[in-house]
Amino acid sequence: MKLIVLCLLLACASARKHQQTSHDQEARPTWGRRRYAMPSLSLETSAGVPDASPALAAMSPAAAEPVPVTAASPAAVPVTAAPPAPTLTWRDSLASLMGSLFGPTVGSMSQHEWWIILRNIIGWCVLTYGVWMWTWFFPRLYMRQWEAFQKEAIEGRTFNQYLNYHFNYWLSSGGLSAMFEILFYGILTLLTGGALLFMILMQQSPVKGLWLCTLWASAASVDPAVTAMEGGIGIITTAGGLVLIAVLLTAIADFFAAQQRVSSEGRDPIVEGGHLVLLGFSTQTKQFLEELAICEASGAPTTVAILDTRSKSDIEDEIKRQNTHTGNLKIVCRCGLQSSAADLWKVGADVASRVVILDDPSKPRDEADALTFGTLLTLKGQGKSGWPHNGHISVQCCLGKNVEYMSQLYPHKTFSLSGERLGRLMVQSAQDQGLCPIFNQIIGFNGDEFYAGNAERLNLSGRTFKEIPFWCELTVPIGVRHSDGDYNINPPKDYVLQDDDDVIVLAEDDDALLPMEAPLFDFEKWSAECRFKRSSRATQDEPPKARALICNFTERGAGCAILQALDEMCAPGSECDLFCSLSEEEVQGILQNAEEETGKKLVNISLKTIYTIPSHQMTSKHKISKMPLAAYDYHFVLADAALGFRGADEQTVAMIIQMKMILAEEAPEKDFAPLVEICTPTADSQLRLCNITNTLNTTSLMSKAMALVAIDTLAHGVLSDLLSASGNNMDIKYLSEYLGDQELPTDISFVEATAIVTQHSQQCVIGWSLDGEWIVNPKEKLTPRPWTPSDKVIVIKDV
Repeated sequence: MKLIVLCLLLACASARKHQQTSHDQEARPTWGRRRYAMPSLSLETSAGVPDASPALAAMSPAAAEPVPVTAASPAAVPVTAAPPAPTLTWRDSLASLMGSLFGPTVGSMSQHEWWIILRNIIGWCVLTYGVWMWTWFFPRLYMRQWEAFQKEAIEGRTFNQYLNYHFNYWLSSGGLSAMFEILFYGILTLLTGGALLFMILMQQSPVKGLWLCTLWASAASVDPAVTAMEGGIGIITTAGGLVLIAVLLTAIADFFAAQQRVSSEGRDPIVEGGHLVLLGFSTQTKQFLEELAICEASGAPTTVAILDTRSKSDIEDEIKRQNTHTGNLKIVCRCGLQSSAADLWKVGADVASRVVILDDPSKPRDEADALTFGTLLTLKGQGKSGWPHNGHISVQCCLGKNVEYMSQLYPHKTFSLSGERLGRLMVQSAQDQGLCPIFNQIIGFNGDEFYAGNAERLNLSGRTFKEIPFWCELTVPIGVRHSDGDYNINPPKDYVLQDDDDVIVLAEDDDALLPMEAPLFDFEKWSAECRFKRSSRATQDEPPKARALICNFTERGAGCAILQALDEMCAPGSECDLFCSLSEEEVQGILQNAEEETGKKLVNISLKTIYTIPSHQMTSKHKISKMPLAAYDYHFVLADAALGFRGADEQTVAMIIQMKMILAEEAPEKDFAPLVEICTPTADSQLRLCNITNTLNTTSLMSKAMALVAIDTLAHGVLSDLLSASGNNMDIKYLSEYLGDQELPTDISFVEATAIVTQHSQQCVIGWSLDGEWIVNPKEKLTPRPWTPSDKVIVIKDV
């Protein structure tokens, strides 16, 4: 507002000065020429020829004297009627309005005077903006970049490299708009400098200089009537404008060509700090980036640098082709080897806050882990402390036996995670449908997440783990992190929390970790008065003898893990059939290799029949009908990763439809509830239309788990326990299993359900079923609800 008022005042002053200058020039005598004011000839003679005598009389002094006109005079002009009143135009209306608002002087101003004022307003605004740009905007921008560079403390990079990197990124990402911004700043600088130079040399208004410089810079011809000084400035400005535009266009063209070559190849280094480095680009990258995009944790990186052997343009095109929702993430791609120190430095692995190594499903398991070992050794060997200097490394391990060795190879910085428990999760989900959506709720940034709070701050120190569920109003405790960094998920109920222990909970956000002065529920009083007497742990039924079918058995899939889980969870004499495109020799070789890697042999389950089908006939009804579908207790339909996400889902959905049609014809009474591995949400929606809800996206699940570990190492301690073969297990249970022969309650609150499970077992309750849905960490823990025999509780238990 102040700037606008200042420009108006300067414009009015300039207009008044211009008007005064015009008046002085009119009063000043003119040498070398005369000006005559010729009056208009409005009188006519009787013959219709204009009479020049009135005009000549007007040039003499006597023209001012009135000449009487009489009727007898032969030269008398007949008196006509008065002309009609003139019609008001919009200019007259505007002048009348301006006169009423600002006075008669403003209202009587001509159109030319208004143009002068408008030109002065525009001129002063442009000059003010140009001066502000070079005295405040650019210096302030420079200082902000310097402060950001100092704050990030990027080692091994100069400030010039920092500026060049950010300028190149802005120019390449801005495209045409960035080029027009550069052109605008250049033209504004030229005009402002020329106008100030005109003011200094000519001692005249800079607005006039701005107008002239605009004409000259646009290659307009110089008026020969101007003075030599003005002409010289005009020629210099015109030449400078042409040279500037030519140089600017040439520089932009050359820069874009060079930048295109460098950017397409991904050879220029990244100058960032505190960012996340993702090594390798695979089918898991999409889910990983989308999970990071929805993360709202404080301190989460907003810049992701991807290093892969493919070119930068190929990686960017693949991200766009997959319709990856990156949100506010800044994605920077570079080409190189993830085990090369030079290429790792190029993506800023030394100054990153997190380095993530995802599994590449296109490589064999041993080869993928071998590449990860080499990368860890390269990172460890850089400098005294290794790379990253102030960060950690999240690694997805393919083979469970390599998890511990990876953590020991680069201790205190490497956090490895394996998905070997996914096979057991699939078998459990086939037995008790519901575990898959529960895992999807607790793994990822949607819904409740893992948090840790100091036991002393939460007023929990000195209490046993058996008591603390009733001291948590908005959270559910699941374990303890000790001061030495060790994790204890589902600790013994008699463990007493120390002052320096951290309680691990499931919560909606960290604001839910609040201390309480009194417990929600008096567990000791309830135990003494409750109608549910303490009984022995729920009797464990003998594992059943089962017959299972695994479709799309491959080396990289979850088939081997499912077989080993079935061997642990089924009785001796169980059988399994395979439906795949591999030969029997190939299948036996894969199983033998898996047994050698895990050190476990199949004891309780054996392979009965291997149906070898060509890959292009896997969805054929004729081929599928060869199998006794109605005789199987469990159906596992896996995704063939070799076909890609889209092809694998298309094959999976087609196989499910064919199986449903065959069972509808042969055994309509058979309850067909297969466990289906999917790759995209589209397949899940299509299967739900077929009443198939027991689906699991293993790729997405592991990507979410890796994103959690990348943001906070607390998730590593929890997930490494829940996803490992030797850790705790997540399960869904009927409440009657904890009551024995006692009567099931008709209504119950969450704290009462927690008390029943806590009293009868070494398990942690984290949720329950409600109206067909699974609720993790119910918020109304004291509110009773109706309970039916079909309702279940979600627990974490020791295997």
